[in-house]
Amino acid sequence: MVKIDNKLLKKYAIIDANINRVGEGLRVVEDWARFYIRDSQATEEIRKIRHSLWNTVKEYYPKIIKGRETGEDILSDTREGRRSKMSDIPKASFNRVKEGLRVLEEMGKVIPGDSAMQFKKMRFKIYESEREFYERDN
Repeated sequence: MVKIDNKLLKKYAIIDANINRVGEGLRVVEDWARFYIRDSQATEEIRKIRHSLWNTVKEYYPKIIKGRETGEDILSDTREGRRSKMSDIPKASFNRVKEGLRVLEEMGKVIPGDSAMQFKKMRFKIYESEREFYERDN
């Protein structure tokens, strides 16, 4: 088995955590659009972004998960806050997605290829999708 440099594993851990953060947040928003507001256009827009995320990382994802050490995560047992109303769910998820994409964009600058630009494009698409989402949901 090839030993991977500890600094590289730390970089992978940051990328892995944010890929998961973005993917999970997108899934929540997609399901909200699909089942709660029943908007096929919003559902498809978010689904395309989610698929774009996985297409961007699929080539190097097997390497990325080598940095995953959930038992070592110092925040893994932190309790999450409650939502005061249902509409807080997609709002929190959109914020999670935007923050995660920004981290991925920065980390993508130290990864070969154009992943940083792909994450940036996704982030700006999310800004637009979020605005359109709330126009439809009201």
